[in-house]
Amino acid sequence: MSKIVNVAVAVIHFNNQYLLGFRHASQHQGNRYEFVGGKIEPNETPKKGLIREVVEEIGCDLTNNFIVKMGVIRHDYGDKSVALHIFNSKVTQTQFDNLQHSQGIEGQAITWVSKADLLAKKYPLPDANVRILDWLTLPSTIFISQTLDEFASQKDWIDYYAKKLPQNAHFYIRPQSEDDKSVELITTLLKQRNHITPIIQYRTFIHLDLDLQNVIVHLNHHQLMTLDFSSLSKNYRYFASCHDQYSLSKINELAKTHVVMGCFLSPVLATPTHPETFQSGGMGWQAFSELAKLSDVPVFALGGVGQSNLAMAWLSNAYGVAGIRLLVYKTMNF
Repeated sequence: MSKIVNVAVAVIHFNNQYLLGFRHASQHQGNRYEFVGGKIEPNETPKKGLIREVVEEIGCDLTNNFIVKMGVIRHDYGDKSVALHIFNSKVTQTQFDNLQHSQGIEGQAITWVSKADLLAKKYPLPDANVRILDWLTLPSTIFISQTLDEFASQKDWIDYYAKKLPQNAHFYIRPQSEDDKSVELITTLLKQRNHITPIIQYRTFIHLDLDLQNVIVHLNHHQLMTLDFSSLSKNYRYFASCHDQYSLSKINELAKTHVVMGCFLSPVLATPTHPETFQSGGMGWQAFSELAKLSDVPVFALGGVGQSNLAMAWLSNAYGVAGIRLLVYKTMNF
């Protein structure tokens, strides 16, 4: 097996414009665009390596910017194995203005491209970078439904979310009802709000008779720990619930063979939906941060958190927050 090369990758953006470099034909995976970054030194953390590489390559210091962990992409090219440590960082107006030249510090070509063109794959990337495009479709907030029994009727549940969900929301649908009722609820809601990205429980998904191009299939903790991953279709994207290092190791394993969009890591803090957390208080942000470091996929903090905790989540190695009662908050983007 070839030696693994650890690389820090900066997904730098400003107002839906993303910064790309261009690889010389003589380089590995040459004649393709790439995000800014470079090799991590043995004595560096991935984030410190990222800051150094960005300064060296384009002269931009991200020390005081939010540097948000996305995940780690592991790829074997045959002649080389790489572990790409992906971080997302929004630059300031001044930094953006200073990056309008067409060359980096070392003379390499750099260019700003629109997010729409990037996601449409108009700029070919090295094979290992393609997963980043999947992750760039994720918001910083994922909404989770309340259970059906908290509403007077199925119609009330459908009407509430049809009216309240923001445009293009990612929505984890968990009515916790019988399979046939869940299927009916989801089918009806998605006919009314077909622009949302549904995250659907695995047990419900297998009963759906819908052509859902943008669906994400959710595995609960038990399913993640016990399912034979070879039985899961590679035609769908996956999400899972994690609570500890063991479940995080399982989702990292799944990410080697399937498209995994992220995971919920919980409980961060005590939450009314899980009264038992008031005794333990949740894992707390420090423990959460240490666990989130272990994940190769984007982590969403869950359990007693809201929009006001988003900055803390970013500082704690999470990509965003998730929750049932987030609909009362205004969505914030980094």
